[in-house]
Amino acid sequence: MPENTEKSIPGSENSTYLPNFCDGDAFLRLLLVVQLIAIMFALVSYGGGALFVHIALISVAMLWVGLTTAAVLCLLKRQGWLGDNLRTTIVVFAVAILMTLLVSFLSLGLGSMMNFGPTARDVGYTLTRNLAIAVILVGLALRYFYLHYESDMRLQVQAQARLQALQARIRPHFLFNSMNTIASLTHDQPNLAEQAIENLSDLFRASLAAESSISLQQELELTRSYIDLEALRLGERLEVKWQLPAREPTLYLPALTLQPLVENAIYHGIEPLPGGGVIEVAIDDVDSAIIITISNPLVNQQLSHGRKGNQMAVDNIRERLALAFDGAASMDLSETESRYTVKLTIPTAEAA
Repeated sequence: MPENTEKSIPGSENSTYLPNFCDGDAFLRLLLVVQLIAIMFALVSYGGGALFVHIALISVAMLWVGLTTAAVLCLLKRQGWLGDNLRTTIVVFAVAILMTLLVSFLSLGLGSMMNFGPTARDVGYTLTRNLAIAVILVGLALRYFYLHYESDMRLQVQAQARLQALQARIRPHFLFNSMNTIASLTHDQPNLAEQAIENLSDLFRASLAAESSISLQQELELTRSYIDLEALRLGERLEVKWQLPAREPTLYLPALTLQPLVENAIYHGIEPLPGGGVIEVAIDDVDSAIIITISNPLVNQQLSHGRKGNQMAVDNIRERLALAFDGAASMDLSETESRYTVKLTIPTAEAA
């Protein structure tokens, strides 16, 4: 029986619309963007002299402002001083303005000492220009970050809506068949009926908490509970072959990722066949990813009796994997003359 140990899906801990500047990738992207903007401003403002020296001076000033601002925001985030969106916006503007003033005064001082750049007579113009550029760039960056954040939230809301539809979709015929099976076992095999009730409750408990992330082991236990319930009804018609690694990999994935795929495999690949068939579930730990494949017999049109495919479950799982693993996970569907296969490729923690 799976435990109720849950883990939030990665990415849900960021409470503001700012990117996580404590992350190395975000910091490097900021470095690249600031450098490109610095080169653009240097080319626009070039008025003669050594071009590369001009680019270098502007690059140093803008990188100093950008990277120190990002470092301060990283520190404030770790200290929990960034709250709601309004406070975050005010703090970002305040830090950027403060760093711009500091770098501007330092560059003016160094320029007067080394006889290059603006002189003391140009202090007012230089500070006004630098502050105006900083405010415009910060405003544009925050607007972009907020729109990106809203887009992510919209995707999560859509995924939650699909998830709720998936939870409500646990096929009524499966529930009715399971209850009928349990009722038929109550008198003759009460222990087996009790185990079936526990499996059914585990499955519905997972359905109600499917917005969380659970371990691969727990997901496999839920899937086995579902298979055990269906095996009581289908008997020898249902055969499941497992191919698992000797050492189970450490992996967290959205709850109810595998069970709906196995449910589809039974509904479309086993039930229509009078003699049943074999479902193959394989898990391979390769390089920096876990590959999960679920294969079932491909039923011809005559035996399927017009059963429609459950594309909603497939789309839901694909969206939740994309959100949970920042687009690094994938789902591939394929079929041969006799088999239908779903392949999930999920990055491990080391690769994420």
